Amino acid sequence: SGKQIALSRPQKLFGSDRAVVEEAYPGDVIGLNNPGSFAIGDSIYTGSSRVRFPGIPSFSPELFAYIRNPQPSQRKNFLKGLGQLLEEGAVQLLRARADQGSEDPILAAVGNLQFEVVTQRLRDEYGVDSQLELIPYTQARWVTGPGDDPWKALDACGAIFSAFYAKDRWERPVLLFRNEWNLNQLIEDHPKLQLAPWAFAPDVD
Repeated sequence: SGKQIALSRPQKLFGSDRAVVEEAYPGDVIGLNNPGSFAIGDSIYTGSSRVRFPGIPSFSPELFAYIRNPQPSQRKNFLKGLGQLLEEGAVQLLRARADQGSEDPILAAVGNLQFEVVTQRLRDEYGVDSQLELIPYTQARWVTGPGDDPWKALDACGAIFSAFYAKDRWERPVLLFRNEWNLNQLIEDHPKLQLAPWAFAPDVD
């Protein structure tokens, strides 16, 4: 992103030992306590030359659930906590295609443990309750083409009744399927539609 970050008490980690450091060298493992400032795959650098490494793909989720906050008075903390957990990569977040942010978001995970971590940390660290409602999908595919506009490519296929239309945090189309048979049927019906089981975060210029 190019934004400047003030590092708060960086710590050198070695086994169970922790020590505040002012200078680090290649090979050192450093812990940075800056909640909400970093996401998986971020790089930090000094000077004017930007450092960039290849992106890390998102995992291919197999479990999906709506997450709700039953207490409207806690909504601000709920959204703050959920946002920070997403930045840490604890889970992925999807929304229905037409959702502009007012509906319940969808958590996407590989295993139930990820759901448990999110709800537990929301309660312990942010003081908010949450409820999960599992939805019956087992496959996710990001639409990547053909062409530069994946939504246009998807709409060119017409209505796909065997899939749920979702979008990721960068507004990119994601199709959810109940089973592999539905996925294979779509591939057979629309062989030119380009699908991927995972996605990279978009490049930031």
